Amino acid sequence: MPLHRFRGDVELLREGIALIEEFGLSAAERLASVAEFLEHSVYEAHSLREVPGGVTFALLNPPLRVGGFSAVRVRWDGVAVPPDRAFVRREGEAVERRSDEVSATHLLDLAPGRRIDFRLEGTPVAPGHHRVRVELQNVAIPPLVWFEFADAVAPARRAP
Repeated sequence: MPLHRFRGDVELLREGIALIEEFGLSAAERLASVAEFLEHSVYEAHSLREVPGGVTFALLNPPLRVGGFSAVRVRWDGVAVPPDRAFVRREGEAVERRSDEVSATHLLDLAPGRRIDFRLEGTPVAPGHHRVRVELQNVAIPPLVWFEFADAVAPARRAP
């Protein structure tokens, strides 16, 4: 496990302990259940799949955050995916966009309930769970919206 990931886990543990000390175990359990609900309502379960040359996954867009985004960044196991190797495609669109094609003049618009597919090229696929973080730079407030999930990579689907 990379050292920077370990530091983040320790910091999260410290924050959890501080939360329990200040508000009690019941409040911390409720907060964890809200976080779990959000993860299940945003990340399409088991959509992390191997594809030729990389991986793909999908996020569902419940009406939590909508609007225009001027940048998309993705991290795979804590490492930034180069923008020219991260692709995004909104539901109903035939063409995917490279994340470096998303800008203040070419926004990525998200609407409630509209699925968004990601494809990452050159991503190292090893056994076990991988942590994926998607950051969306918003043109509104708050300026940065992010989502993180962990899942194991499923093998590529076979053609019928």
